[in-house]
Amino acid sequence: MPFPADAPAKIAAKVESGELPLDTPQRMWAGRGSGHLCDGCGEIIGRAQVEYEFQAADGRTIRLHLGCASLLEAERRRRADPA
Repeated sequence: MPFPADAPAKIAAKVESGELPLDTPQRMWAGRGSGHLCDGCGEIIGRAQVEYEFQAADGRTIRLHLGCASLLEAERRRRADPA
């Protein structure tokens, strides 16, 4: 799957709305895609792709493509950096 060009904007909007958490996960698992939708970009995470999964502080399971997990981490860091 080509990386969706609008993924950074989607992830930033989902962080802003609370759909994606800003808290750092205590644990994160990675494995073969399970066919679930990515909570970041909304596309299916196929079996040939890497899926990152973690449980948010509120108990939700969050599933992300490798690239979307990286974008979420970048968004967290951007919002934490006061400069």
